[in-house]
Amino acid sequence: MLPDARIPVLLSAHAEALIAEDARRILGYLDRKPALDAVAASLLRLRRRQRHRAVVRAGDLRDLAEGVAALAHGADHPLVTRATVAENGCRAFVFPGQGNQWPSMGAEAYRTLSVYRAAADECAAAFEEAGQRSPLDYLTAAPGAEGWSQIDAQAAQFTHAVALSAVWRSCGIEPDLTVGHSLGEVAAAHVAGMLTLADAAAVVIARAGVLENLSEGYGMVVLGVAAADAHTLIEETGGWCELSVVNAASSVAVSGESAAVEKLKDVATERGIFARTVTMAFPAHTSLLDALRTDLLGRLPNASFRDGGVPFIGSATGTAVPHDTDFADYWFANLRNTVRFDHAAAAAADAGADIFIEMSAHPALLFALGQSAGDALTVGSGRRDAPIADTMAAGIATVAASDPAFAWDDTVDVGTPLLRGFPNTPMRATHLWALPQPLPPAPTLTLATEAWEPRDAAPAALALRRTAVVELPGPRSGLGSQLRAAVDRHLGVQAATVDEADLVLVVAPVLDDSDATRSARALADLIGAGLLGYSDTVGPDCRDLCLITVAGEQVRHDDAPLPGQAALAAVHRSIGFEHPDVNFRHLDLPPVTVDAAAVLDAVLTDGDELAVRETEDGPTLFARVEHETVTVPELWLTDPGVLDDVVITGGNGTVGQHYARVLARHGARRITVLSRSLGCDITDPAQVAVAAAELGGDGATLVIHAAATARFADRAELTAQDFTDACAAKVAGITHVVEHWPLRPGARIVLCSSVSGLWGGRGHAAYAAANRMLDVLAGQLRAGGFRCSAARFGLFGTGIVDDAAVDRIGRAGLVPMDADDAIEASLREHGGDAVIYSADRARLQVFRDAPAAEAPGVDAGAEDRTALVVSELASVLGVHPDTIDLTAALLDMGVDSLLALDLRKRLRRAAGRSVPLAAMLGGITGTELVAALDEQPRKNEIPA
Repeated sequence: MLPDARIPVLLSAHAEALIAEDARRILGYLDRKPALDAVAASLLRLRRRQRHRAVVRAGDLRDLAEGVAALAHGADHPLVTRATVAENGCRAFVFPGQGNQWPSMGAEAYRTLSVYRAAADECAAAFEEAGQRSPLDYLTAAPGAEGWSQIDAQAAQFTHAVALSAVWRSCGIEPDLTVGHSLGEVAAAHVAGMLTLADAAAVVIARAGVLENLSEGYGMVVLGVAAADAHTLIEETGGWCELSVVNAASSVAVSGESAAVEKLKDVATERGIFARTVTMAFPAHTSLLDALRTDLLGRLPNASFRDGGVPFIGSATGTAVPHDTDFADYWFANLRNTVRFDHAAAAAADAGADIFIEMSAHPALLFALGQSAGDALTVGSGRRDAPIADTMAAGIATVAASDPAFAWDDTVDVGTPLLRGFPNTPMRATHLWALPQPLPPAPTLTLATEAWEPRDAAPAALALRRTAVVELPGPRSGLGSQLRAAVDRHLGVQAATVDEADLVLVVAPVLDDSDATRSARALADLIGAGLLGYSDTVGPDCRDLCLITVAGEQVRHDDAPLPGQAALAAVHRSIGFEHPDVNFRHLDLPPVTVDAAAVLDAVLTDGDELAVRETEDGPTLFARVEHETVTVPELWLTDPGVLDDVVITGGNGTVGQHYARVLARHGARRITVLSRSLGCDITDPAQVAVAAAELGGDGATLVIHAAATARFADRAELTAQDFTDACAAKVAGITHVVEHWPLRPGARIVLCSSVSGLWGGRGHAAYAAANRMLDVLAGQLRAGGFRCSAARFGLFGTGIVDDAAVDRIGRAGLVPMDADDAIEASLREHGGDAVIYSADRARLQVFRDAPAAEAPGVDAGAEDRTALVVSELASVLGVHPDTIDLTAALLDMGVDSLLALDLRKRLRRAAGRSVPLAAMLGGITGTELVAALDEQPRKNEIPA
C-alpha cells in the first residue's frame, strides 16, 4: 500500500496505445463490482511487464473507474501516473542543501506517515543526545514561527530528508547511489551508509555552529545563467560577491554581502535574467570560509567514513567519495568549495542512474537535474501546496512504474485469488491475408538434425499455476524436496495436491550409470515396480505433466547424456499420446546443482522439450529444435576402403536387407550378416565373440546396426520384460559387437535408430526408449574415437509393422519412405545424427504437437469466438473460411479424431479454453462449439 493508503493498479503494454484499450476492457469489467485488491493482483499476475506502463492509485472502485476511464480517453487524472520503463532502473536519492526549508515543513508528514515519524524520532534523539534542541520543534512548528538558529534549521532539514528517504525505502525503492548538495551531502552520506547517525548529527552541528557567526549581512541569489556569465555579472555589478553554486549549465547561485546580492539581482532582472533570492543568510562556499577552517575542524567529531555499500557522490568534489577519504578535510571542502552539483549529477548519470528522486519539502533541484542528467526521470518527494501523502504516493507510483526491477508484491498482495473472466491482454492487430496455395506435392524425404538453441525463460502465461511435485520410484537426489520448497516461494505457482494441480512436476529417479545396458536393466526393474503409474494419478484439471530429468540430453558439445535419463524421457513422450488432454513436457537439468527457482522459471516457459545448462551468464534455458538440411550432404560411401568389409546386424530384417542391397549395388566387396536366424544372437556376447573369431578377418570397415525387436503396447500393458526385450538387441547388441568384433582404423558405424526416440508415439514407450538410448550410445562411441552416427528413421513400411499399423501411423503424419533413398541418406555427412523421414506435414504437426500457425485473415487479438472457430476449423480442414458452415456437425465437415485433437489444441492456445474431445466427436455443430467455448473457464482462471 502507498503512503496515501491507496492500492497501485498497474497497466502495462508493449505499445502505448494498447494501454487505452486495456483500460477500456477493465472499465467494462468493473461493472461486476470486483474487489479492488483482486483487480490489482490479477493484473500483476496475468500481464507481462511491458515497456509502457500506467498506474492508477485507487482507494476504492470509484477511484479505479475514474482512473481507467481517464486512461481509456487519454485524459489526465490526479490519481493516474504514466511512465515508460527506464533503461537501467538505477535509482539515485538526491539530497538538496538549504534554501527551500521552512518551519512546519514536516508537520503533516510527522502526523500522517508512521515510517516518517519513526525515522524523524530517531534523528531527533541523536541531536538531543548531542545536547541540541530537537529538530522536531522546527519540523512541526506553527507556520511562520520565528527565532530559529542555524543549528535548528539545518538539523531539521537533515532530519526531514532522512525521514523522507525512509518512506521511499519502506515502499521497496532503495537507492543504488546517493547525491548530496551542500548540507544535503551529510544526509546523502548517512543514507549511503558512510556515516553513522551520531556522526552525521555531529557534522550538521559543527557545520551550523561555524556558520552561526556569519549569519548577519549576507545573502544568496539564484541566477538562470551559465557560470561564465555569472562571473561577468559579478564584475559589472561591484561589491563583494562570489560564485558559490553551479547547479547546471544555466543555473547558478551567487553569495555575498546583502547589498551586493540585491544589486546583482536587480541588474539580472533588468536584463531579463531569472533571479531569485533564497533563505541563506551566510556566505557558504566562498573564500570567506578559509579563515574558519580551524574552527570547523575543532568542532567535527573524531570519525571516519565507512564503506556503506552504496556509492555517495558529493558536490564538493563532483565525484563519488571513497570511504578512505580524510574525514575532516572533506567536510571543510563541503562548506568551502564551490558546489558543483552539475558535476555530481553528471557523475551519477555516467554511473547508470536514470531515476533521480529528490528528498526535500519542495523541489529545488529537479530543473538542474533535467539539464545535467539528460533524459533521466526526476521525481520530488513533496510540494509546499500539496498533501505530502499524495505527493509521495504519486512519486512512488511513477518510480515503480519506470523501474523494471520494482517488486510490486511489496505493495500489492499478489496471493489474492484471480478474478474469473478478467479481460485478456490486448494485442496489436496484424492481419494476414490468405494467398492461393498450390496442391501439396507427394511426400518426399526430409533430412534434418537435432539441435538445442537458447531461449528466454519467460512465462508462457502469468496465471498462477497450481503445482504438485511427484518423485518417481527409485533412488532420489533431493531435487524433489528443493522444488517443493521453491514452489512455496515462487510467485508464479502455488502448492497443490496431485489430484488438484494443473501443473505436475515429475522428478525422475537417479539413473546415473553411463552404461546403457545396465541402465536398461535398472529401468526395466523400476517399470516392473510401477514406475510409469504416475500418468494415472493426476486430476482432471491437470494441463501440464512435466518430467524433469538430469543429464538426459546432449545440449552442448561437451555434455555426456545418461542413457537411463534419456530413455525415461522417450517413455514419457510416448505415454503422452494416451492422454491427449494433457501436455506431456520434458525439462532436462545439468548434473551440477541448479537453483530450484530457475527450474520453476523454465517449467513456466512455453515449450515441450526444454533444458537448462550452466553458461557464462548463469543458468540458461535451451529448447530442442530440428533444422532441415538445405543442401544434400556428401555421400561418404565413396571413401576409399569403406566398403571393403561390411557387417550388418539384423541382416535378415527389413532394414538390414535394404542396407545389404544398397551397399552391394555401391560395390561392397564383402558383407557379413549377423542375425539370430543365421546363428548369431548379438544379445549373447559369447556368440558374438565366436562369430568375430570366425568371420572378423582383418576387421570391419563399416558396421550397420539394424537389429531391433519391438512390441508396441500402451502403458498399462507394458511389462518389464517388454522393455528388456526392446533394449536387448538395440542397446546390448551393438555394445557386444563393438567390444568383440575387430574394426579397422577409421571404420564407420551407423546405428539405425528411430524418430520415435525423439518424438515418441502411441504404444512406442519401450521402442522409443531403446532408440533414444541408441542415440546416446552413438555419442558415447564418438567420444571414444569411433566414427559413429545414428540415423533416426521414419516409417519404412510393412515388414517392420503390419499394414494396419502403417495405416495408423500414416494417419498421424508419417508415411512410408522410399527405402533406398532413406538408406543412402543415412550414409551421408550430416554433421550430426540425422533425422530421416517422409511425412504429410499438416498431419505431422498434430502428431508432434507443434504450435499451430495463426490462421490467415484473423486478428491475433480478436475475442470473437465465432470468427475464431471458423478460422481454426478452416486451418484444420485446409479449406477457405468462407466454406465453413457452422450449422453442420464437425464430423460431417470431415473432422476425425486426429483433426479434432488438432482443433482442440488450436482453440486452447488461441482462446485459453477447450472443449472435451468426446463432445467434438459426438455430433456437435460449429455453432454449438462456439457456445461451448463461451461456457468453458479460461485456462488462466483458477476456480474458487
